[in-house]
Amino acid sequence: MLESIINTIDNILEILSEDPLSLTFAEMVRAPTEEQVANLENSVLKDYYVITNRYEILNGGVITIFGQRKVGDLQFYAEEMQGGIGEWICIGKIDKYPLFLNKGDGHVACLFGGPLDQSYVLENYGDFRHFILRYFLGESYAEIGRKFVESGESVSTMGSKDDDWYQFLEEHLLF
Repeated sequence: MLESIINTIDNILEILSEDPLSLTFAEMVRAPTEEQVANLENSVLKDYYVITNRYEILNGGVITIFGQRKVGDLQFYAEEMQGGIGEWICIGKIDKYPLFLNKGDGHVACLFGGPLDQSYVLENYGDFRHFILRYFLGESYAEIGRKFVESGESVSTMGSKDDDWYQFLEEHLLF
């Protein structure tokens, strides 16, 4: 299954490279060299490490997942989470909100909310593989935009079925 995800991302990368206007809604870059992943065969983080060692950045619409070279710069976000960096890795963002991976169960979560009203919500998206397949590359991407609209954060099409990333995925029959 992981090989299928990598093949899909590589196909998308190839399609995007042929269209310079794609930079307005997506950016995917392979890492110059793939670092060896430690023996993670039974680890809940295996998929995450394989993907983030292969790509420097995976950005589609409002979702950005950073590769291993950049992820170290984001860990100040994880320090603020309950359990801190011992329990969480900040792996990217959804729009401007930090995206986390739980080291214990491998689940991806995003911390939505604002510091002014202290109304934070931790939205869970399942394990990393599920997040990639359903939200980053799948139809559930549109659910993310609905959360922005419902919270009053946005009235735009970002993260919805009208978003350029969603339209791209649909046009290329990726779901």
